[in-house]
Amino acid sequence: MASDIQKRGKKWVVELPPELLARLGWDVGDVLTAEIVDDGIKYTRTRTAHDNTMDIARDVMDGYRETLDALAKS
Repeated sequence: MASDIQKRGKKWVVELPPELLARLGWDVGDVLTAEIVDDGIKYTRTRTAHDNTMDIARDVMDGYRETLDALAKS
């Protein structure tokens, strides 16, 4: 599987084939870390898009705790 390096604005972008992402279980919104190894770069997923969504949901629930408690009691 080949990937191209492209420039978009001030960033360099490596596009990964959908087949590779599917095999890895990676999706849009996942956060990767990069590590330089002897023969190239090693990417590791550190956060999933689901993790990010759950963080937002927790923040909303914390911010509206009293309102949500009142709704649950009604």
